[in-house]
Amino acid sequence: MNFVLPLVLAALSAQSGYPAPGSPNPSNPPNPAAAAGVGVVAAARAAEKDAGAGAVIGFSVLHLETGKTASSRGGETFQMASVFKVPVAIATLDAYERGDLRLDQEVEIHESDRMEVGPIYDEWKPGMRVTVARMLDVMLVSSDNTAADVLIGLLGGPAAVGKALVGLKVTGVRISLDEKGMGAAAKKDPAALEGGAQNGTSPDAMAALLARLFKGELLSRPSTDRILDAMRRCATSDRRLRAGLPKGTAVYDKTGTSRTCSNDAGIVTLPDGTHLVIAVFTRGGKDAAAREAAIASVARAAWATFAPAR
Repeated sequence: MNFVLPLVLAALSAQSGYPAPGSPNPSNPPNPAAAAGVGVVAAARAAEKDAGAGAVIGFSVLHLETGKTASSRGGETFQMASVFKVPVAIATLDAYERGDLRLDQEVEIHESDRMEVGPIYDEWKPGMRVTVARMLDVMLVSSDNTAADVLIGLLGGPAAVGKALVGLKVTGVRISLDEKGMGAAAKKDPAALEGGAQNGTSPDAMAALLARLFKGELLSRPSTDRILDAMRRCATSDRRLRAGLPKGTAVYDKTGTSRTCSNDAGIVTLPDGTHLVIAVFTRGGKDAAAREAAIASVARAAWATFAPAR
């Protein structure tokens, strides 16, 4: 999908300190992995005609151990969609660490809590009691909307989540709606919502958040590992970041999807044991399949550029 990779080429060469994949560099020998990225770019250009008009891609890549970066539209605002569940998880565990919630605390599910748009809707029976730990897990692994809204309610609403992020000195991530609120906003003004007017962030800000999370700068190590373990088991990303990476690569990510937006953001372990943060936000274009292919293409290009040559 070549609404992505021309941006990748320009960004990787201009902003990361690396040559664009396959570009000659007299001071450095050709990197076979980088050269392999040229084929991905060529394939993306061939598919550009199928991408459709109006497609927009923003991405940010950060190599944690060296600090090298690559981005395009990295500072622009996009709708997070369900990527916002990572900040919700952080706020939930921050409340737990402050003693305001217990992980074994059980919450009764009411009929009004149940979200029909959610992968495990049928599991939420009115009157059942579910622990905070269980809701946290299914929110991240299955992207369950009922769990997300119940947790947000326990925290005191979207504004309380935003306040928790401010307290952790997280910037550039705005949360003003829960899942039900996003549904209502999508009916009222879908263009504004999907442009990130509410629950918006930038690829750069999300990459920074994930970097701080991974390094243990936001939560204790046990709480950090709880989130990362759930992200490792993410069940919704097989056609996005993970589709662009070698089989068996360790990935910790969270997807987000709305009517015309498809997103994925996570941490990838490279063959040498170092780590890439990759945040990709897309909107518009032909369809969801085209946007997912674009995300996978960004992941391939990032891997080809940052993974050490073998």
